[in-house]
Amino acid sequence: MYSFIPSWYEGTGEWHAHIAPWYQKAQSYEFDDTVNQLRMFRDAGEETELLCLAFFPNLRRFLHRQNLYPIAYWSVFDEMQNIKLRTPAVFSYLELPWPEDVEWVYLPSRAVAIRQEQTYADVEFTEDGTLCWVEYYGKGEAVRRDLYDDRGFCSSSVFFRDHVKLRQEYYDAQGKLRFTLNCTTGGVQVSENARGDFKRQFYPFPKEMIREKLETFLMRHPDREAVVVAANPQHNSLILQTLRRLSGQRIVLSFFENRYDLTNRKVLQEDAADACLLVTDTEHTARLIEEAGIRDKNICDISPFDTRLSLGKSQRIRELKIFMPMDGLEGVFLEKALRQVFDYMQRNPDVVLLAATGEDSQSGLDQLKEKLEEILAEMGLFGQSGWRIAAPDGEPDGAGREGSGPEENADGKARIQITVYRSENDMIRILYDTRLILDVRDQPDLYLQIAGISAGIPQVNYRFTRYVKHQKDGYIIQNINYITGALEYYLDGLSGWNEALVYCVQEISKYTGGTLVKQWKQLIRKGGTQ
Repeated sequence: MYSFIPSWYEGTGEWHAHIAPWYQKAQSYEFDDTVNQLRMFRDAGEETELLCLAFFPNLRRFLHRQNLYPIAYWSVFDEMQNIKLRTPAVFSYLELPWPEDVEWVYLPSRAVAIRQEQTYADVEFTEDGTLCWVEYYGKGEAVRRDLYDDRGFCSSSVFFRDHVKLRQEYYDAQGKLRFTLNCTTGGVQVSENARGDFKRQFYPFPKEMIREKLETFLMRHPDREAVVVAANPQHNSLILQTLRRLSGQRIVLSFFENRYDLTNRKVLQEDAADACLLVTDTEHTARLIEEAGIRDKNICDISPFDTRLSLGKSQRIRELKIFMPMDGLEGVFLEKALRQVFDYMQRNPDVVLLAATGEDSQSGLDQLKEKLEEILAEMGLFGQSGWRIAAPDGEPDGAGREGSGPEENADGKARIQITVYRSENDMIRILYDTRLILDVRDQPDLYLQIAGISAGIPQVNYRFTRYVKHQKDGYIIQNINYITGALEYYLDGLSGWNEALVYCVQEISKYTGGTLVKQWKQLIRKGGTQ
């Protein structure tokens, strides 16, 4: 048995996963090293379990989105809340005890309960369409937010005063109070009916409750080959101190993106002391760890691949779609980049530009459209030969009006399409038939790079990054004026594009078929004997 402890926290220091309505974009993507490793071990036929330390009411839906459900898992909050249910269930907000005089207003983003001409409650939904939370109002401001579990019940309530969190209550599946978090002091008070399940009635921080339950669980179930911990300052000391009490337990520390500050050598050395194996997502991270003075540990770098994407689909269609993220690309850089793309599109009639953005407000979309039109006009293209811009809903803006957007391709589709993406699933859908990723922002999207490699799509970046290698799986321009050369390299014929696809296939093959898992097991056993 291999146990995996993920770092699925919101990033605010709280022991909560990201919980938000479908239209609120998270600070980070869901895919990470733990997701990648769980798939890798599962596909190799190894027995695995997930140990989740975050309050995560939509855990099962999350695992389903990541192609990991069903999977053996243990949730510390389920343990603390005494929740035994395992299966997702459908629950409608209309089943709640609403006052008889409530009227419903349905907005594109949510449902609103109106009572006596005042907002009584907002009903918010998740990306999967399930109930996320119900927020109740009093005197024009939010007073309570009920968070709903994907197993069909309210698992927690947050109480507000003057728009500030006062306390958060946690319930079992029957709605009985288990414990209360004071959002001001951080203290946790155990309810009277739950005191038999805890060693103390009061905990100064949630971390102490979690430590108690984690230690009990690990001691009751000691039969495991190793515990793979996603390295994160929020939980490292808690987990590592707990595991030290279990003599002989093999520990693997996994480093991913910028989740861990590798410049703090003292903390890094302390965390790595008990690990038999350190896993990184790039060779660069592995070198930084070695430079911190950690040379007596086995270090294995594993490039993450998202297996939900399919390789090489774009070669089956005539269109050459360029996925170009626009957020964060401004001023002279944006203008120079678009001018080169539009100029190339005039020479290659099969090219379609997907002007991609995570901004879905109408004002933001209007600003993007105006900027595209402005540059087209400056180049003398706007209004010529039926050039027009397709709105996010897929309909060309100004369809039927002369001179309203970019030129149509041979199939009659607008050649510039404003594309909105809010989640990984949106990006996966868009990349399905994309030929090239053009991300020339100073800080490119790391998940987009992972997704591009996973789909065998070459990508053009402004600077060297942790995943893209020049003229292998991508093209590093280092000068914004060199975009045209990169477009020609991948879109003038199939040679460059095929080379990138073959390279990606070879890289992915290194991490499939169980070969890497066998290497892991050997390194873990070797490190465990040191």
